[in-house]
Amino acid sequence: MKIKKQWIPAAGLSILLGFGGGFSSRAEGTVSSPSAGADLGADQAVTSMKALGFVDTDGSKLKAVVLSYDRDIPTASVTKDTYQVTDYGTTLTERDLTQGNSPGTITKVYVNDRPETSAKGGTASGRYVVIEVNTDYQTGRFPRSYRITMAALVKQVKPVSTGRGTIQPSVDGTKNYTPFTYVSYDPQTGKNRAPEEYNYAVDGTYTISGLSGYELHTLKKGNAFHAYHCFDEANGKYWDFDLPYAIYVPKDYHPSGKYGLVLHIHDAGSMDSDPMLTLTESQAAANYASDRFQEEAKEKGLDGVIVLCPAIAEFYPMDKAHPEYSLRMARDNWTLSCAAPAIWELMDQVTRTYSIDKDRIYGSGQSMGGMTVMAMAAQRDNYFAALLPMSCKWGNNYDKSYPFNGETCYNAPADGTIIWNRDSHGNPCDYNNWFYMISDDNILYLNTKGENVEYRILYHDLAGVDIPSEDLVLDSSTTPEKRSSTIRSLVSRKNKTGIYQAVLTGNVSHMSAWFYGHGTPACYDWLLSQTRKTEMARKKLPLNRPFVPAEEQIQNEDRLFYQDRKNPDKKIYYPTGKRDSGTGDYNSGLTALGSDSVLAPGWKSR
Repeated sequence: MKIKKQWIPAAGLSILLGFGGGFSSRAEGTVSSPSAGADLGADQAVTSMKALGFVDTDGSKLKAVVLSYDRDIPTASVTKDTYQVTDYGTTLTERDLTQGNSPGTITKVYVNDRPETSAKGGTASGRYVVIEVNTDYQTGRFPRSYRITMAALVKQVKPVSTGRGTIQPSVDGTKNYTPFTYVSYDPQTGKNRAPEEYNYAVDGTYTISGLSGYELHTLKKGNAFHAYHCFDEANGKYWDFDLPYAIYVPKDYHPSGKYGLVLHIHDAGSMDSDPMLTLTESQAAANYASDRFQEEAKEKGLDGVIVLCPAIAEFYPMDKAHPEYSLRMARDNWTLSCAAPAIWELMDQVTRTYSIDKDRIYGSGQSMGGMTVMAMAAQRDNYFAALLPMSCKWGNNYDKSYPFNGETCYNAPADGTIIWNRDSHGNPCDYNNWFYMISDDNILYLNTKGENVEYRILYHDLAGVDIPSEDLVLDSSTTPEKRSSTIRSLVSRKNKTGIYQAVLTGNVSHMSAWFYGHGTPACYDWLLSQTRKTEMARKKLPLNRPFVPAEEQIQNEDRLFYQDRKNPDKKIYYPTGKRDSGTGDYNSGLTALGSDSVLAPGWKSR
């Protein structure tokens, strides 16, 4: 089965910022010198190794390994059987895959006169042996780091005849990695998870194509963005700190031009101060910087699109008293950390620095990132021309002063600068009435089946509006073309709002929505077709009034919010609202993290 891939930048050796240019050490940690002797073992004849990668739909992926020899190698002397490769793909089991098979195994071996892949199959002889590996597979989740996917061990297992003698099989082989112990935080328990052991590629021993246009602003380099006076809803305090980020500016940028802006925010699985993680955990960043996306933007009247990808760490060294400050955004009671206003400050600097079309600013995000851009959309009315959230909880109205998981949180003040206190027409507004504020927005929402039905129930019960939705079926026959056809059909349907929902079904996981969503070109076609003007011309749903429960509550499976696993008869349903009432003072229901207790959907006033 051949899996077709879209939005993948052209293959080739691309030196990525500070991560390219070097070669690996020997397996035993030293590089051997070329020998004048005729016959050598491969451990001596191979002088270095480089891993070549790209960003696939399911994250960074190894596509080839290049061995550098101390002499010219005839291409006729090497075949697929000459080498063995152990890489991230070969460690995967059938249960790890949603499509394809034989991940990471050798597909081609040839010689080249340059340390890169060749579409023509290389040269007759050369010092570089290129070993291409299978990338025609899809995983159910991305790995912890791009450094894991770029790690490889190569052994020459058969003799190789050269003009200077025979190179005998290797004993140790050549690798480019060191062992690494990864310990992550579990928000469900508030404790660290069990340690995980991985091989991490050493910086300088690999390249990842398609990302060379991004500029990294990091804590290590000292060029991260310094944010001031940022309010944190978890503790009600203001904080100053440095926000790392990656930014892509088109090579042909000119101050007299007119450029779109995409804000893309990663999920909680990649919370780290390294911006490379958000560039490689999904295909989003590579796609937005691709020639295809940029050319499409030009066809739609822009001179290009600037892409901004902040990096939010799980724990941040705020100061001596807070060496591990939690920056997690869009927590399960919808409190936003001080990272959210920091992103706003960064966005404001970017729009001041570059020639940005204020009608063509877009928000994109997955899981926590999707939750965050959705929450931000209510903080600045019609600021975003369109949103592309994937596999995330839909925003809701939550009284943050109500105790959640034993803690009381705070609503960020609407200061008129970071958070607007007036809507796009100049009328006073309350960003906490989220369901009302975003009801005129352009949103294409991709999620998996059974998630996040609350907003659709409220819009139906209170305003008589049904949100268009279609199933996006993922099976062994799925292709970008088929998925795009479904998206085009969905967004062409009549709609009283600008909101559309695609529900992924079939062989899916939580991450499937952004794996396949960013591998569906029609999602980007829709995004670039939206402008802020269409939102301004559209009326919001009449929900800026108090919520009133209906006299008769509907209880069916479509409205089931919670069912106790130990006591299946204990069920809680989303409340049915009275027609023509609003969402003001509506308090959404949530499950307390790390416990079986449930804060039932209610009508507690702020």
